This record gives sequence, C-alpha cells and structure tokens, in this order.
Amino acid sequence: MVGNGRKTIAITSGKGGVGKSSIASNMAYLLGNRNKSTFILDADLSLGNIDIMFGMISKFNIKDVMDGSRQMDEIILQGPCGIRIIPATSGVAEYSDLSQDERAVLLNSLATLPEHDYLIVDTSAGISSNVVYFNALSEQIFVVVTPDPASITDSYAMVKVLSAKTGRKEFNIIVNMVKEESEALELYKNIVGVTDRFLDVYLNYSGFVPFDQNVNAATRRQRLWAEQSPNCEATRSLSKICDRLVSE
Repeated sequence: MVGNGRKTIAITSGKGGVGKSSIASNMAYLLGNRNKSTFILDADLSLGNIDIMFGMISKFNIKDVMDGSRQMDEIILQGPCGIRIIPATSGVAEYSDLSQDERAVLLNSLATLPEHDYLIVDTSAGISSNVVYFNALSEQIFVVVTPDPASITDSYAMVKVLSAKTGRKEFNIIVNMVKEESEALELYKNIVGVTDRFLDVYLNYSGFVPFDQNVNAATRRQRLWAEQSPNCEATRSLSKICDRLVSE
C-alpha cells in the first residue's frame, strides 16, 4: 500500500476501450459521496485522461513531480465530493516505462499524501511494466472486462501475467457493458472456468455495470455519469460495488 491511506485499489484491464477509466472515475465519485476521503491517481502516465473525465484541464501533472519542478500537493486537482485527482501527462512516451529511479520518486511522492480512506489507481490497459508495477502496489485489483472476445482473452492474459510477476492470487472482476446481470454472470463463469483449469488464482465477482445511454451522454459532455444521472442503471450497479467495498 502506498501513502498513509487505508486502502489502495487498482482498476485495470487487459484491453483498452472497456470503460476502465470511466468506472475508476465514477467509483471515486461514489466513494467521495459516501464521505470517504478519496484520491484518484491517473497511472496511465503517458496518455492520461482522468482530468478530462472530470471536465478539468490540469496546469501541472505527474511529469512536474517526476522532474522535480513541483511537489505532489501542487499538482492535485479538487474534484466533486472532496475527491482529489492526481493527473498524468499526455503524449510523453518516456513515462510509459518508468525506470527504478522514477518509480522511487513517484512512490516517495505518493507517501506524502495526507490521510485518506481510498487511493484509486487507474492503470493503463495491457500488461506493460508500469501496469504490473501499479497493480503490485495495490491491495486490491479490479479487472474490468466486457463481452468483447478480445477483452475476455486479454483479461485472462492479464491475470496470468500479474499472478506470475506479483504473486497475487486474488482478483476482482467487474463486468462492463452488458445488457443484464445474467449475461455478466455467464461471462464471469466462463473466465473462471479457464482460470480454474490453468491458473492458481481466485476470481471474485464484484458486480456488473450495464450498457446505459446515460454513460455515453455524460462522457461526451466530460461529466461523471454517477453525478449527472444518480438514478440510472449504471450508477445503481456501480453503487452496489462501492457499497460492498466500503462494508469490507
């Protein structure tokens, strides 16, 4: 666990385009709405977009911390419900693979964060060294998967790599963009059928987020759908996931 907080959570995926950053951002909002002190770190360090999810434009970002021109508290953005956002840079290729020294700088900077309940880490997609590193730092790993066959295949590959490289045996699955929960459960069972056969891991079904037009509408407006449409199906479903997280 990084910093002085209570729980660090990685939101990750084997494939891009599965709604990972959207879920991470709205999860942060819902936790903040439950009076939980929450930071969200955009760990897609070279192609960051979390500030955009909140409709913000950051003046400074993690690059300024890495090069020593700013301290961590100088780059943090204030979001709704008291959420604090640590933005990444965009279009800076060298941060896609941090060196050992750069990792040390980042870890030391995260350790200066004030007391908090949750630090949500939105990783980049795939199985790069950065993705492995940020997942290894986190107490809980949530893998976002969709019905897309490529997403299912890449999620299995991600679990396999993370287990091999970090020694982690437990992963949480969030199924996104399905019509109903029965479809999500069927997809989850299919993945478990493969991992039980070939890997020594445990996959926990954390819940699902249905396909919801409110999600697309809010995203186009650079707004959080959980804030804009608190009673839509997607918000209600993600709220259940957050409720279980808080009750643990």
